[in-house]
Amino acid sequence: MSDAAADNTSWTSTEAIGLTIGEVAKIFRVSIRMLRHWEGLGLLSPTRDASGYRIYGPGDLNRLRRLLVYKELGVPATRIGQLLDAPAPQVVKALKAGRNDLEKRLQHLLKTLDETERLIDMAEKGTTMTNTGSVNLDSRQSEAKDRWGDTKQWMEFAERQTTTDGKTKMKQEQRIREVEAKLANAKRRGVKPGSMEANELAEEHRSSLYYYEVTPSMHVCLGRMYVADPRFKKHYDDIEPDLAQWLCDIIEANASAHGVDLNNVVWE
Repeated sequence: MSDAAADNTSWTSTEAIGLTIGEVAKIFRVSIRMLRHWEGLGLLSPTRDASGYRIYGPGDLNRLRRLLVYKELGVPATRIGQLLDAPAPQVVKALKAGRNDLEKRLQHLLKTLDETERLIDMAEKGTTMTNTGSVNLDSRQSEAKDRWGDTKQWMEFAERQTTTDGKTKMKQEQRIREVEAKLANAKRRGVKPGSMEANELAEEHRSSLYYYEVTPSMHVCLGRMYVADPRFKKHYDDIEPDLAQWLCDIIEANASAHGVDLNNVVWE
């Protein structure tokens, strides 16, 4: 029920002598224009005083309260007019149907509220709320928040984290492991940066980074970070010696083929 419909506690003894359209608009939190519109549709019929001003008596106020209830239930204006003057069984049937729709809307709003709260937690605190409580980011994600917490990519990451189910996340992580194994194998076989195979592997690596959309220029920034940051370098070099540098090299060669100026790479 709307605040307007619920605000009938504001009625005072003035209702005994009637309220002006301005007073009614204030009490029910609706515009004067809307009250006049409903009057034009025949939904309201306030009386007029000697000066021609509209006066709303107790009956008019009760009718308006019911009108607002039907409006909140999503009943069309033409149907509201019928219900205001319909017998009780017909009104109850319509109210039950409206209640069912309202319950569905409420569940949708509660779900949206829950997703919003989890997104805020992830973006601000680096945590995800689950049915069993709060789950902190792992070390890599914490580092990502420290590096890019003020960027649009972090917001994109937060959105994906809060809307992707656990099974899908496991598949995404598995794909990264598979791509890393392919990279290690290619390096061992002596695949050269800039070759067709190396470029295809660089693209496959870029597409496997599911946290946010990674452009070729951003990919170069990440590749250089893999070499410069000891933790990332260790991660790749533990898979295959000097893999971090080789990965950076194939990323740069592939980005160059896409028209990226390697002397002016940007985080887009």
